[in-house]
Amino acid sequence: MNWLGNLLIIVGISFDVYAAMEVRGAMLAKIKPQILILTSLLFTLIQSMFFFGGYFITHEMVYHNEVKHADQLGCEMASIIYFILAARLIHKAIRHEEIEEKREEMSIKTYAKIIIAGAFYTLLAGLACGLIRSNQNLPMYFWMMFGFILCTTIAVVLAGVYTGYRYGCGSRPKFYIVGAALLIIGGIWSLVVALS
Repeated sequence: MNWLGNLLIIVGISFDVYAAMEVRGAMLAKIKPQILILTSLLFTLIQSMFFFGGYFITHEMVYHNEVKHADQLGCEMASIIYFILAARLIHKAIRHEEIEEKREEMSIKTYAKIIIAGAFYTLLAGLACGLIRSNQNLPMYFWMMFGFILCTTIAVVLAGVYTGYRYGCGSRPKFYIVGAALLIIGGIWSLVVALS
């Protein structure tokens, strides 16, 4: 999978964060820029830890030849994982989750719970990317993916909070569907690579 496939996966996973932040933004009485910046950086750190944790587990398994036909198996497993992640977002889009609307103060602790709840899926994406051996140059791959995670996470946290603060949280299902579509594209891409 090339850089575009990797970017699709990170952006697809990030739509879940966007939707959660939109809900939180709708409940804020006032946005505190310092806390928002710290929250964005915390989200980036947690997303990166889980993604690279998953990546290095399967990367090391492939590197030590513990997985037979790693590229093909990796692409097949990646497509299954991406379809599961997409199904989760579609489920969240069609489920009419009750939102307790109340004003609250911004706190990093509240937002950390949101990202840790979704970090399991980031770990799965990392496991899939490690199986595929997306890039043989590990330091370059690390910095590329860290850059994707950093830019995407900061963008979705800021956009989600400000959108929710200004317009409420009515657009959440649309963003779940967009994220699911990107993950489905990534899954199809992985299947095509596996079959070719």
